Amino acid sequence: MTTYRSRGAVAMSIVKTLLLFIIAIAMVKFAFFPAQSSNDAMPLEPMGNYGQITITPERGTITNTVTLEGTIQSDPAPAVKATLGGEITEIYVNNGDHVSAGDTLLLIQKEMQGDPVERVDEEGNKIVEPGKTWWKNEWITAPVSGKLNLTALLTQQVNVGDSLGTVQPPTFSAVATLTPDQMYRVQNLPDKATITIKNGPAPFECNGVRIETPQNRPANKEGDTQGNTSSTSIEARCAVPDGQTVFPGLQVTMALVAGEAADVLTVPISAVEGRFEQGTVYGPAEPGGKPVKIPVKLGLTDGKRVQIIEGLAEDQEILEFVPGKIVEGKESSMFGPEGEGMMMEEGGPESEGVPAEEIPTTEEAK
Repeated sequence: MTTYRSRGAVAMSIVKTLLLFIIAIAMVKFAFFPAQSSNDAMPLEPMGNYGQITITPERGTITNTVTLEGTIQSDPAPAVKATLGGEITEIYVNNGDHVSAGDTLLLIQKEMQGDPVERVDEEGNKIVEPGKTWWKNEWITAPVSGKLNLTALLTQQVNVGDSLGTVQPPTFSAVATLTPDQMYRVQNLPDKATITIKNGPAPFECNGVRIETPQNRPANKEGDTQGNTSSTSIEARCAVPDGQTVFPGLQVTMALVAGEAADVLTVPISAVEGRFEQGTVYGPAEPGGKPVKIPVKLGLTDGKRVQIIEGLAEDQEILEFVPGKIVEGKESSMFGPEGEGMMMEEGGPESEGVPAEEIPTTEEAK
C-alpha cells in the first residue's frame, strides 16, 4: 500500500533541515573564525592630561589633633628595696595586704662596732679597748599605696639595694604608641588627652600626658634581618582618673590636641613639600616653562591642610599637587587615613625627565 506525505509535512521537514544547516555553519564560524575585538586594535591605557590644577590659600581654623591607638595598662609596681645591709628581724605585714604609702613593712638590723675606748692602766700605760657593739635599725616603708607582694623572709640576710617585694598600685594609665614622624606634631605636648574605649564608658580626659621612650626592650625571638638585638618605641602615657572603671588590656583611642590656630592661611597638604616648619609650594608654569618653587614657613596641620605662616599671599595661585609626585588621599602614619585616590600633576619635572632640584625658585624665575 503506498502512502503519501502531506505538503505541510514536507515543508516542515525542509525548514528543519535548513535550520540545522544554519546552526552547523554558525558553529564552524565561532570555532574557527572568532570575531576580532575592536579593543585589540585600540588598547586602553590609564593616562590622561589634567593640565595645571591651581588653588589659592584659604582662611580657616587648623586644629592639630593627633589620634593614637593604645591600651589600658596597670601602672608599674615599684620595688621595695633594702636600704641597709643586715638581717631582717621583724616583719609587720603579710603578703597580699593592702598598704598605704609610708606604712612600715619590716625592720632590718645590723650589728655595728662601737668606737674604741682608750684608758690608762695603773702603771700609766695607754690601753685601747674595742667599743661596745650596738644594733643599727632601718625600718623599710611602702613606696606607694597598693597590694603588697612580699618576698622577704624573717632572719634573711640582705644587702643594700636587694628587692624585698613590690607594691602594685590600684591605678591605671592609657598608653599609646607614636611613630617617630608623629613627634613633629606633638612638639607642644598638651597636659590632657581624650580617651575613648570601644564599647566602654563615655570618652573621658586623662591627665599628665608625657612622652616616654622605653629602653632595653627584648629582641625579636626570631631575630631581624638587620641584625638588631633590641628595639625601642615611643609611647604617650597619661593617668586614668580615679573613679573611672577600666581594666588592663582594653583597647583605647587617645586624642591629643597639640595646638589650634584660628583665621589663618591654609592649603591642602597635597600642595606642599615638607610638613614641619619649612616647606615648598609650586607656582604654575609659564607656557613652555616649569613650575616655580616657592619657599614657605609652615605652622600647624590637621592631616588634611597645613597652616602657611609666611611665603604666600592670600590671592596667590599655586599648584594643588606637588609636580611629578603621586599624591595619595590615604595619608601616611603621620597623618592617619583620610580617603583614597591619587593624581599626578602633568608637566612636572619628573614627567619630563627633569630633577625637581632644577625647578627655578621664585627669585630665579624673576
